[in-house]
Amino acid sequence: ELQRRGTVAYQALRLNSAQACIKTLNWIAATEHADKVLVMDKDNTKALYRRGYASLMMNTEGRVEQAKTDLTRLVTLDPSNREAREQLAKAKERLKEIKAEEKQRLSLMLSGGLYKEEHAKHGRQQAAYQAEVFRRKEAGEDEITFDDWLKKEKEKEEEAKKKQKEEQEKQLEAQREQQLQDAYQAELARRREAGEEEIDFEVWKELEKAKEDELRRAKIGGVVRTDECELDAEEKKLLEETKSKGYYHGRLGKVLSDAAPKPQQVESSPLSPESAQRVGSEWNQAGTWEEKDQTAWVKEKLTAWMQQASVSSTQVELPGGASGSVLARISKVKSLNGDAQLVLSRKKAKHGYNFEAELLFSITFSGGPEEKKFSGTLSLPDLVDNIQPNELQINTRWKGSLPGEGYERLVSEWMDKLQESVRCQIVAFRDEYGQRR
Repeated sequence: ELQRRGTVAYQALRLNSAQACIKTLNWIAATEHADKVLVMDKDNTKALYRRGYASLMMNTEGRVEQAKTDLTRLVTLDPSNREAREQLAKAKERLKEIKAEEKQRLSLMLSGGLYKEEHAKHGRQQAAYQAEVFRRKEAGEDEITFDDWLKKEKEKEEEAKKKQKEEQEKQLEAQREQQLQDAYQAELARRREAGEEEIDFEVWKELEKAKEDELRRAKIGGVVRTDECELDAEEKKLLEETKSKGYYHGRLGKVLSDAAPKPQQVESSPLSPESAQRVGSEWNQAGTWEEKDQTAWVKEKLTAWMQQASVSSTQVELPGGASGSVLARISKVKSLNGDAQLVLSRKKAKHGYNFEAELLFSITFSGGPEEKKFSGTLSLPDLVDNIQPNELQINTRWKGSLPGEGYERLVSEWMDKLQESVRCQIVAFRDEYGQRR
């Protein structure tokens, strides 16, 4: 008895925590609390609803699929639950939208349109950033880097979305309250006409809740009447499988849950010549369609290649006629923002990437009366796969004053050579990326 009470209390605490997380829009934590309850009681209607609702709010295909599964199960267990039906309808509609958006996105990627769209977006961001830099300079405020500015803009956007969401929830709550008031007024009118005693609003709500609870408990032979549920063909098939095979949704024909195949680990082994040339993962032998996120790998490789860019000479005529040496090099990759995707379609690979980069450089002249060093930043706003390295736009921003004292021509010459070295390094990166599968 003590253990039973402890279990009930534990589930109640988890359910209350899930509800609190939903109120604060912490969707992930809400699903985690509900998960703990469903491990102990897979048919707990409150846990199913709260996990389904939170999953729907996260708005990704996998989460919305989870929401649909949970809400379908809930409607099966509790056919009279109006809110569950409404959320299930939203989940179905959102799934259709997500699949349509994914289809459009894949079409854009194959045609190169996705990267053009991202390029245009980055262009707009750069223009807005430059406007902010100018405003700060005019106002005498501190400078701000592009990364910090972009972070602040994202925070503003997230805050605006949060406020919009809260406003929508307030409006929905007001609508529900108005619907209750309308229903209550209709009940008062009916009672006056029938000569019955009037009741106040709170008492009426308690009576309505009692009716809903009674309907929820209504069963035939201990079994919920799922034939009265508004389920589509797929959900009805899922329900039949659940009845015949247990709570297993693998769609394995007549295989029972306890006889279902267990996942098998794929053992890693050295690549054979045939597998090295194969396009696609182990599970995608046909090479029909596969998309891999390569952002981390591309960032690491691009950084390494670009940091190797350098040019030098030990025989340079310095201003004034003296002979000296020069070293122009990339000292650091200051920032590299963007993403990369490897798309495999019909056994053909498309190596996509879309980045913006800022590189710190220095040009040092030695051998004269004193060493001269000039430094600054190279910016590459369009480091994109569909722009050839020899067509890349590279902008120069000097640190401090511009080169003078007769060094203008010499610095310009070696700057051109350094930029050419950067382009060569990007060519080498593209060759290495092109071998990746």
